[in-house]
Amino acid sequence: MNRRSDPRQPRLNRFLARAGLGSRRAVEALIDAGRVRIDGVVADQPGRRVDAHREEVSVDGRTVAWPEHWRVFAFHKPVGVVASLRPQGRTPCLDVYVDPRILPAGAVPVGRLDAETSGLLIWTDDGDLHQALCRPRSEVWKTYEVTLAGALGADALPRLRDGQITLDGYPCLTARLAARDREGRRWRMSLREGRNRQVRRMFSAVGAKVVALHRTAVGSLELGGLREGAFRELESDEARALARCAGLGD
Repeated sequence: MNRRSDPRQPRLNRFLARAGLGSRRAVEALIDAGRVRIDGVVADQPGRRVDAHREEVSVDGRTVAWPEHWRVFAFHKPVGVVASLRPQGRTPCLDVYVDPRILPAGAVPVGRLDAETSGLLIWTDDGDLHQALCRPRSEVWKTYEVTLAGALGADALPRLRDGQITLDGYPCLTARLAARDREGRRWRMSLREGRNRQVRRMFSAVGAKVVALHRTAVGSLELGGLREGAFRELESDEARALARCAGLGD
């Protein structure tokens, strides 16, 4: 299990990732591009130690802060919104929901939901938590409410649940599936991986079409009654529970 640590002098790549600038690979690309400076001098060594309290780190001229406390938010993503902070064509993206009065600098969405999927999307400025939640080996459970165009055949259930479907050349992990109506059109599905459009592709593999998809939980965190387009900051015990689900200590 991964353990939390906050060394007084973290390596530069960890400093940037922990401050919400992206994955270790992403921040090392920033360093390689000469976009990172320490006390005004270009930094070119990802492993260089940084005194978070005495040295000034900047990216593209903007000072990067090492927060005393990291914050985590639940967000209810509406249908028809791309889960990205950058516009993609004419489809609305998440930048229209960013409110600096609510979100701290550096808070970014964790993972993706496709444009036609609604529900829980986590945001945080905690780089360690972000990476842990996205790391495949963490196997954090994610739960969805699925509506199909027609009834799901009984022979499809073991294929969906027992890892009998192969996507991208690899078998899916076992999943949880429970009927939500008697007609076989509504299901609750939980996965512990997050491949691209995985729920839709798994149902398609058994001849079923998903017409509505809504994520209700990630790990221990549930969406609850949070309204569409709204944020809710997690209480400290909720954030700790989520971190434990991702394999991190408190």
